[in-house]
Amino acid sequence: MKPPCPRADLTPNVYTRTGAPGTKTLTRLSPAETDARLKEHEASYAVSRRANPVFRYDTTSVASNSPIEDESCCVILERDARTKHSVQGDLVFWGVFDGHSGWQTSRLLSSNLVSYVARELDLVFRGAPAYAAELAKLPPTTFPTPPSVPSSSSSSSSFRSLFSSTPTQPKLDLDVYDPILQTAIKNAFAAMDNQIVQAPVRLLEKAEKSGNKMSKPSPEQVLGLEESEALQTLLPALSGSCALLCFLDAGRNKLHVACTGDSRAVMGTWEPAQNGGGGKWRAEVLSDDQTGRNPKEVKRMQSEHPPEEAETVIARGRVLGGLEPTRAFGDARYKWPPGTAERLAQAFHPGSVRGRPKNYHTPPYVTAVPEVVSVDLSAGLPSQRRSLASFLPVSSSSEPPQPQATRFIVLATDGLYDRLNNDEIVALVGGHLSGIRGNQSRPSVMNHVNDQSIGTDSSHMHAPRQEPTRGEGDVFSFEDGNLATHLVRNALGGAKKEQVSVLLSIPAPLSRRYRDDITVTVILLADPVQGGEGGAGGVYRRDTPEGPIKAKL
Repeated sequence: MKPPCPRADLTPNVYTRTGAPGTKTLTRLSPAETDARLKEHEASYAVSRRANPVFRYDTTSVASNSPIEDESCCVILERDARTKHSVQGDLVFWGVFDGHSGWQTSRLLSSNLVSYVARELDLVFRGAPAYAAELAKLPPTTFPTPPSVPSSSSSSSSFRSLFSSTPTQPKLDLDVYDPILQTAIKNAFAAMDNQIVQAPVRLLEKAEKSGNKMSKPSPEQVLGLEESEALQTLLPALSGSCALLCFLDAGRNKLHVACTGDSRAVMGTWEPAQNGGGGKWRAEVLSDDQTGRNPKEVKRMQSEHPPEEAETVIARGRVLGGLEPTRAFGDARYKWPPGTAERLAQAFHPGSVRGRPKNYHTPPYVTAVPEVVSVDLSAGLPSQRRSLASFLPVSSSSEPPQPQATRFIVLATDGLYDRLNNDEIVALVGGHLSGIRGNQSRPSVMNHVNDQSIGTDSSHMHAPRQEPTRGEGDVFSFEDGNLATHLVRNALGGAKKEQVSVLLSIPAPLSRRYRDDITVTVILLADPVQGGEGGAGGVYRRDTPEGPIKAKL
């Protein structure tokens, strides 16, 4: 047995309360403690459902802030079988939410945003007049022939009321049109953000209409509310969050990715070689970072405000010089009319609301309306399609290793992309699926992916936002069974175990100087399991010795 590694002390540079430089002595985590910290929140779910292309998804989160400001979610619904659509099948939602200035907004989104989106999608599925009218706005090239696909059945009790009303037969299956679904998702995002931002304003108006003339009325005095209740309404508006929501329509074999902010979705697709020997992974970016570094976002914001604000709406790469993402939920100080924040602070919680930003003339400056990208998963599939059996462990042979899956999607907050680029992420997941294990040099791993990502041509998205300490001599580590943990470990240093340990040993808030919160979901896609009607199958935790114990239905 090897002797335990010594727990060396760390002395990172810090600044005292007076601003003078200094150092702080910290104890480095042991290898076992480092692994435990990396794997503390990991989970892996096996999906076994008819006509659902999802085989498995892995998740994890590693905090830098305390408490963590990231959140995530997954919800699986089914179309109402009694509503006579041309297709049935699961509707699967994954979300990652990157909070800032607090955790309140991201936590609210993780438990409520899918509900808002599901309600809007239900209107589309039922052929609501508001969405039927959208057909007239579509160009003729938008009208596809609805596909014929196998059906599937399952249920989510918390959402049954949305998808289980009187049987109806819409004149048109509106959900076959991507622009209509995209509009529905945008409407849902806007509706939830409006609720977040306007809820405290409505409380304020109620307080003011009560006629209470006190200079500093408390929530209890003007509304009969406990202070905590008022703060629960106010704080999600004051903090903020980016949102990345991935919606898979198994019946249509379509993927819709909605992005508000700078979290990112990347898809990896296996492309066999023309001669049949081996192949490589192709990286496709499914979202665009919405920050002041994105020229398209700068142009959009300048067009939405008077010409005299062209030089101030984005200053130093940030909204009004302060907020990095140009789209976000909450962040009401960039949305409320002038004076609203001050009135709210006076009424509910003096000192809790920051003053308005500089050059604040024509709000709102930040929107939660996402950009939505739709992908036809049946288009451009590799010629060698694989069944669920291809996810079994690869066998050892002299032949080049083949991947266990032909397509996967990575959703992650910007803490991951601060340290890994798109091609590295696809190479790491693709290499893992191809059977690579142990420590591998970066060049050998990168040889498994095509040279150039596709999907977006924005140069601001290809390089890590914080240049990690690595080079061609660096080594990636393939030791984790959970693909999300695998990515986080390599983002923090990979086979450089000492670097990983050091980064995880630094406590909050000092850790924010070195790394951000990181939340990752990796989704593996396979061919749908062919089968008849019925509610067979489920979603189960894979990482427990007792076997499948947790169905997300």
